[in-house]
Amino acid sequence: MLSSIRKFSKSFLGKIVIGLIAIAFVAGFGMGGSFSGKQNIVAEINSDKISSQEFVTYLQRVGITKDDIEMAGGKSELIQKVLMNYISEEIISMESKKKGVQLSERSLFEKLIDDKKFKKDGKFSQTKYEKFMLSNGLTKPYYENLVRETEVKDQLLNFYSGGIKLPVFVINDLYKKENRVIKINYISLTEVYGKEQISQIQIKDYYEKNKSSFNQVYKKFKYLKLSPETLIGKKVFDEEFFKKIDEIENAILDGKGFEEITAENRSGIQNVDFINIKKIKEDGSAFKSIDNKSFNEIFKIEDKNSPKFINSDNNYYLVQIIESKTKMLTLENKDLKKMIESQIKVLSQIEKIGKLIGDINDQKFFEKDMVELSKKNNIPINSITIKNITDDSKFSRKLLKNIYQFNKGQIFVMPGEKENYLVKIVDEDNPKIDINSDKYKVYVKKANAQYIGKIYKSYDKYINANYKIDIKSTVLKRIENSF
Repeated sequence: MLSSIRKFSKSFLGKIVIGLIAIAFVAGFGMGGSFSGKQNIVAEINSDKISSQEFVTYLQRVGITKDDIEMAGGKSELIQKVLMNYISEEIISMESKKKGVQLSERSLFEKLIDDKKFKKDGKFSQTKYEKFMLSNGLTKPYYENLVRETEVKDQLLNFYSGGIKLPVFVINDLYKKENRVIKINYISLTEVYGKEQISQIQIKDYYEKNKSSFNQVYKKFKYLKLSPETLIGKKVFDEEFFKKIDEIENAILDGKGFEEITAENRSGIQNVDFINIKKIKEDGSAFKSIDNKSFNEIFKIEDKNSPKFINSDNNYYLVQIIESKTKMLTLENKDLKKMIESQIKVLSQIEKIGKLIGDINDQKFFEKDMVELSKKNNIPINSITIKNITDDSKFSRKLLKNIYQFNKGQIFVMPGEKENYLVKIVDEDNPKIDINSDKYKVYVKKANAQYIGKIYKSYDKYINANYKIDIKSTVLKRIENSF
């Protein structure tokens, strides 16, 4: 009972397509209460009506199952999501007709055969194409329609952004922004504030105030990994494998127990003794047999002695929680004491850095204060010259983007992933670019891409402004009740 919509919605492509075509509806509209006596109309897009029968036919084509409903958080939530997607498809169709945008069968064919994931030895592989459909639970018409819709939206956005010619000063400004040679002085705030000594009294006080946070849940469970090798003796995710998965899901729904379901695969059953969410057993050993994402899903299970099916990124498991218990960690636990000490230091740093940022913003902190901070804590002020925004010899690209937002003379706090810095831009040199050079051509493309990106972001606002969506909630409720 693994339906196409469930498998597809978990796939990477599914997330992209839903994200592209549903944004406008989700962001700008919602569930209205209007009914207006139109008993056979479930929604209107401007003056265009979507009939109940039309939407019901679409729902039937999707093929909703009980598992889909449970996974989506309920029948109402799932049907609303399907309606959102359907409305988005209709808007794309309207927009493409209005602008004369379409994707011919030939263009679709060329796009598919040019897709790298379907190629083998540089050529389109029908076998890889078929395997992709099977492993993602898709049909060819469904997938090809999704590719068509995505490509049409891309063409629409290209339609709005086509013919852009930015002025020279915009290209020059972008080049200067990314290629300024910057000299900075910096000091590690992590070293400055990390010297603080935490007393036993502070640790005990923190523990007492946050005692409830130190309860640790341990669970004992058994599982069977549902791999193709285990279920069908092969290494491929084919139709036979998914049929077996369906049978296992049906068996769970029919109330069968773990032992009965796994009768043919008992040799593959694994027992895991009491273990916490960090995958550490009571004896302190680490558990590595299950990937982190799947393990987290397993640990969420509350019901005991009831088999559960887990599907996480094409990793399938049948799991049963045997026992669960809670242990209170005490200060005798050395790891806990270290964690509390570290947490106190982090909170102290956050407080002090917050005050420092406030002083900088209020113009109460200057270069002389930076020198004094260095001397007081015996932490040196370092100097470095950064050649451009990609010069990651000292700082990461992410931090460089932060630095390049400031100008000569400015002092600011720069938070890093592992270390925080206090930085002053001491000097800068603005380079010039030759408009006849190849580098200039590169920056023309880069500036255009940034400008187009802004157009892409405004596309959903355009949809909101030009399409009025009216959901007939009473009619939609009646459709929900019929399923």
